[in-house]
Amino acid sequence: MLNSNELDKSQTKSIEQRRAFIKQWAEYVRTHDDEEWSRQQNKLINSQIRSANESAKQGDTDPVRFQEAIDRLQKR
Repeated sequence: MLNSNELDKSQTKSIEQRRAFIKQWAEYVRTHDDEEWSRQQNKLINSQIRSANESAKQGDTDPVRFQEAIDRLQKR
């Protein structure tokens, strides 16, 4: 089990890693064509949806709630 100092260090490291990733992604978006990074994001999102669909088929998620979430996202 982590003591409070170790937990603080772990949380600080996590925050720093997230900030570094955000800065890296922002730089990527600024330096690459919209179509390129949009296409990459589309691939990622589609793979997540496929994975979620597989989980629903296996009974790992509630398919009704999952479909409602997809419907909400498509309305945006």
